[in-house]
Amino acid sequence: MHMNKVGISVLVVTAIFLAGIVSAGERQGPRISVMEERFNFGMVSQGTRPEHIFEIKNTGDELLEITQIQPT
Repeated sequence: MHMNKVGISVLVVTAIFLAGIVSAGERQGPRISVMEERFNFGMVSQGTRPEHIFEIKNTGDELLEITQIQPT
């Protein structure tokens, strides 16, 4: 369970990095914004299902598509 949450944290940070590339010109393009990049669940008891929601927002001026995610 704990590894899944760590994987999500890594995923969010990776998505921010990949979406940070902005094209030149008038249009800004899609831009991902995450208020909270990491969350520490602390000690998690076996058999529990901890949950946390990461809010992701497109602050750019074009459609943001997340087509692939890879936890590390």
